[in-house]
Amino acid sequence: MTQYYDEIFRFAYYMTGSEDAAYDCTQETFLRLIRFYGTYVEKRKFKAWLLRIARNVCYDYFRRQKEIPSEEVTLGMMPGKAEPDRNLGHLERGQVIRAALDRLPRMQRDVVILRFYHELSIKEIAIITDSRIPTVKSRLRQSMEKLRNLLNEEELI
Repeated sequence: MTQYYDEIFRFAYYMTGSEDAAYDCTQETFLRLIRFYGTYVEKRKFKAWLLRIARNVCYDYFRRQKEIPSEEVTLGMMPGKAEPDRNLGHLERGQVIRAALDRLPRMQRDVVILRFYHELSIKEIAIITDSRIPTVKSRLRQSMEKLRNLLNEEELI
């Protein structure tokens, strides 16, 4: 738990956009890990399996809130992680990038978050999202193209 807690919290925060919800989802992820550890198949990477549990917990959170994971989930800065010496231009660019990510369809946004925020391989993302590798590659390519177009609109590229 200590090895993966911060990463699962960060993932839950990116998914939910809420620090409180991220804490709840992280706790629930580890409770499910304990409960379902017997179903873990060692041919899969543990981190990918754990992130898949976290993803499902986040989706359950939205269902409990009677909300569908919307395209407007806020991907704000991690709480308590702001650096005081960041310049305003860098912050503005980060906000524009987060806003562009918010405009992606949920499955494409999930792939981008897993690939670039968590540095997972295409194969690991396929396991987490229960998708085929070509599907993940296609979603990643489409999302990068959409992000490029959105950022071009904002004249950031």
